[in-house]
Amino acid sequence: MAFTGVTEKKLLEYHKIYEQIYEDPFIPLYKVARNINIARSIVFRYAKEMYESSILQGPFISLKPAENRHQYAHFLVVDDPFSVYRWFEGFPGVISRSLTAGAWNVLVICDQLMDVSALEGVNNCIVKEVKGVTHLSKVSGVDWDESIQEMKSAPAPEEKFILYEEGPELLWKEPEWTLFDQFKYNIRKKTLPVLKKVGIRYEQYQEWVSQLPEVALVQPAFFPLQQKNYFFFDFLFQSEYHKGLTNVLGMLPSTCYFFSVREYLLARLSFVDKKQRDDLYLVIKELVKKGYITRWFQAMVIFSGE
Repeated sequence: MAFTGVTEKKLLEYHKIYEQIYEDPFIPLYKVARNINIARSIVFRYAKEMYESSILQGPFISLKPAENRHQYAHFLVVDDPFSVYRWFEGFPGVISRSLTAGAWNVLVICDQLMDVSALEGVNNCIVKEVKGVTHLSKVSGVDWDESIQEMKSAPAPEEKFILYEEGPELLWKEPEWTLFDQFKYNIRKKTLPVLKKVGIRYEQYQEWVSQLPEVALVQPAFFPLQQKNYFFFDFLFQSEYHKGLTNVLGMLPSTCYFFSVREYLLARLSFVDKKQRDDLYLVIKELVKKGYITRWFQAMVIFSGE
C-alpha cells in the first residue's frame, strides 16, 4: 500500500486478525491463527506490527448508559476554542473533549449536563443532550472504491431506530472502576502486571470481565493505512434511522465511531485524501436524498483527549 509499504496480501491477513478480535475481544492469538489458517508465529508478529503502527487499536471499553449513570455531549461554539479545550483538561466530570473546526469547535462529553451559559466565551451550543454508548463499526473490507460503491447502492431506509440503549444499574465500586481505568483503551493488554500494580486479585478481574457485556461494548479499531495518515471529520446527523445510517456509513474501510445524542447521530469518519473526501460527501448527499438524513452539521477533528 502506498502509505504504509504493506503488501495487499499482508494487509488482507491483518484484516483477518482484526475480524477475529472484533468478534471476540479476548480471543488468544493462537486461536486466531487456527481460525484463519495462518502460522501462529506469523499471527503473533503481525499483531505486534499492527499495534506498533496503529493499524489496530484497542479493544476499547465503551460504557452503556445506565439508570444511575449517564453521559452528556455538548457541541459548543466558542470564541477561543484552543483555550477552552485546554481549560477542560482535568475538569471534574469531563470524560472526553475534542477540538474541532466547523459548525462547532469544541465537543465536551461529561457526566452531567452543563449550564453552558455560565461558561465564558461560549457563543452557542449546537446540541447538548444525553449521549448513547459509542459503537465502533466492523470494518468489512480494505478497498475504498468497493466500499463506496456498496454505500451508494444502499436502499432507502425502512425501520426507524434511534441508537440508544440503557444497561442495568451500574453498581461498580472502587476495584471495578480501577480496572476500567486500567483497561478502557485496550482490554487485551497484559493482565497480571496491571493487577499486581493496582493490588487487585485475578478472581476479581475475571468476575469484572464476565459482567462487561451487560454494561459495555468492547470493540477494536482498525485503520489499514495507519491512523496517523487519516483525516477525521465529525458529522452530526439529524435522523430517525440511526441503525440504517450506521450500517451504510460503517461500510467504510476504516473504523467509524458512532453515538446517539437524542435524535442526532454523531459519526466520526475518516479518509486519507481529497478524492476520498469527495467520494464520502457524494455518499452523504445520496443518503439525504434517500431520506436517511434530515439535516447535518460537520467539523474537522484537530485534537481529542480526556
